[in-house]
Amino acid sequence: MSFNSYVNDSDRPPKTLDKMKLQRFMLSLPSFDNQRLIFHAARQTLRKAEMARVAVREWLNQHDCELEEWKTKKASELGISISRLEQKLLAAAQHQSITNKENDNPNSEEDS
Repeated sequence: MSFNSYVNDSDRPPKTLDKMKLQRFMLSLPSFDNQRLIFHAARQTLRKAEMARVAVREWLNQHDCELEEWKTKKASELGISISRLEQKLLAAAQHQSITNKENDNPNSEEDS
């Protein structure tokens, strides 16, 4: 049989056609459910991330004076400028982020 004979539904008996349509519908339900669950999980994740961002921003605003005092004290202890301390803190945070991503991916050692 040619490929077209499998694709053309008009050649099939009506009962077989109805059965195939039902099977296709039943197969599409789990796919739809999975897509729906993934969509809702992503939406929940975005909501949680936004709530965390707002909470962190609020905390930073409330403790801004304390953070500035800490940076001034730490910079003077190290004998560097505040901007240099901020650069070092940013570099350390970026390095930590990269390290955490590598630790979260167990295949990263095998890939390199």
